[in-house]
Amino acid sequence: MNEKDFIEIDIDEIEPIELSDWEKINIEKSVLRSSSTKKYVFKKWKWVSIVAMLTCIFASSSIWLPVVANRVPIVQQLLNSNDNPQLQVFSDNASTINQIDESNGTSIELAEAFFDGTIVSVSYEMKHEQSIDEPPLFWKGDLEVNGNKLDVLSHQIVKKNEATWIGMFTARISDKVIDEKINVQWRPQDFIGMENTTLVEGAWDFQLELTPTRAYSRKVNIPFGNDQYQLFYNQITEGKYITTLYFEGNLDWETEFLMVDIKDNLGNVYENVGATTIKSGSGRVNGYVEVFIPDSTIRTLIITPTIRIVDEKTLERKELVPLPSINISLK
Repeated sequence: MNEKDFIEIDIDEIEPIELSDWEKINIEKSVLRSSSTKKYVFKKWKWVSIVAMLTCIFASSSIWLPVVANRVPIVQQLLNSNDNPQLQVFSDNASTINQIDESNGTSIELAEAFFDGTIVSVSYEMKHEQSIDEPPLFWKGDLEVNGNKLDVLSHQIVKKNEATWIGMFTARISDKVIDEKINVQWRPQDFIGMENTTLVEGAWDFQLELTPTRAYSRKVNIPFGNDQYQLFYNQITEGKYITTLYFEGNLDWETEFLMVDIKDNLGNVYENVGATTIKSGSGRVNGYVEVFIPDSTIRTLIITPTIRIVDEKTLERKELVPLPSINISLK
């Protein structure tokens, strides 16, 4: 792996961002109600879990930075504020980019990027001319791979200090494994804060090429459910960064959510696992569950599904319907 580098900082200055219960509820509602802007505009998307990682933007120019041995990679800075083994996988496999662009007095340095065949993740640092008190939440703009626009799955931003942010985002590229290089273009424009205010605006533009690590995909037919709910997993994709379980079945997209508890054959328990569903017809959905597998010796996932029924208007929980557990074998 190539030596990665980034701006050296004082780790003690990193400040994790906390959300109030009110903010979490509003994020959940807005994401649950959001719809896809991809070319299949008739498909609606929803997330079962609250977005777990939180985010942080006219004339510009790009330069490439030299490698400096003592600089600290962004992902290592994030690891110090979030002990997440998935970030370590990113650190072990990411390519060093070190491309910087400046707009309206704010510079963004795209530090590292990783592509596992289905998922792309990017880390970056932002430096502002003036201090910004309000914590950043997410960015607006465009992310494209091979000319196709993508929706971002998760954001994470940490305030290093009042004038510097470090961040990372992840996006799904394809349901199928891609085994060739991809061209990525990231054009952030506005960075939004907790109060839905625009903290920073500009026009940045980054372009890069990424080579995938090896991933595997296979078709399966693993039914689960009960007399009322008939669902089945139809595909499994296993990459270094994430394992994706694809499913379909008879759920009402407006009011019924698939939730899962997952354990493995080594006794690990996976927390905060969410499912994404796409409305595919009247009373029908398809979707996927994503889980990070931390150990290559893990061979079996024990999945306990639950259907969460909510009020269509308020999204408040009305009922939980537990379903029988199933086992899924990994490669």
